[in-house]
Amino acid sequence: MERKRLRSEEANEARHEDIAARVEAAVQGKQEERFLKMSDREEDTDMTLDTMEALYIGQARSTWKTVPFGKSAFDWQMYASLIEEVKPRTIVDIGSWAGGSALFFADFAEMLVGEKFQTVVSLDITLRSVRHRARQHPKIQFHECSTECFKDLFTDEFAARLPHPWLVSEDAHHHFDMVMERLNVLLQPGDYLVVEDTSTQMQDWFAQCNDGTEEDGQAAKQSQTAEAIHQLRKKKEILQRYCMHSEKYRCDSKFLDMFGYNVGKHWNSILKCIA
Repeated sequence: MERKRLRSEEANEARHEDIAARVEAAVQGKQEERFLKMSDREEDTDMTLDTMEALYIGQARSTWKTVPFGKSAFDWQMYASLIEEVKPRTIVDIGSWAGGSALFFADFAEMLVGEKFQTVVSLDITLRSVRHRARQHPKIQFHECSTECFKDLFTDEFAARLPHPWLVSEDAHHHFDMVMERLNVLLQPGDYLVVEDTSTQMQDWFAQCNDGTEEDGQAAKQSQTAEAIHQLRKKKEILQRYCMHSEKYRCDSKFLDMFGYNVGKHWNSILKCIA
């Protein structure tokens, strides 16, 4: 038994050394190490549970220009660096909420892309929560649209008016099958797709926190949380179905592993369209 345990520890240590070497190669910009098929990436993370819990506490308090933002400190750096490198002319923000993410994207794109940046297209099933400050930004267009009707908004004619490269940030979770079906047609080489909350660690933690003894008045809330977790797991399965062995998408390990292997909310879901 002791020999078996030691062999297991040695194998685990070797695996992490291999991961660390790949992360370092990606940081140094080696293309063959940076852009990988999803099937060549591990479903694992260097992030501890304590760090993940702290990340979500901080995210809940996060704002951009006083508008609730819904992004963590890791997200700030990742998206800023991604915008600086890709220089998207169009950013698609799926899941407007209060408008903080759209406002953040617009401000950073204006600063880092300049006059070539055209617009942020932000959508949600309702825009009632979008703050006035976000609505005032001239580079943001908000659309009240369920993700179930994503294809009705992103028609060929509408998409043709949105110059590439695109940066698409998906943070709505519901009806991802409909969203991905349409994006798979519209995305062109050089575009990026970031699918949020694909961390299995995070999903399992949410589920564990939701499995406590029901208290008076909490049954409905628990049911809503359970459904949200279900949607996150389903979304991940859909993404893997499109991307696991695809020749169209590659995981960009430079941004996935900025703070360690899959550290953050995105497990293997910062994707570059290459074909």
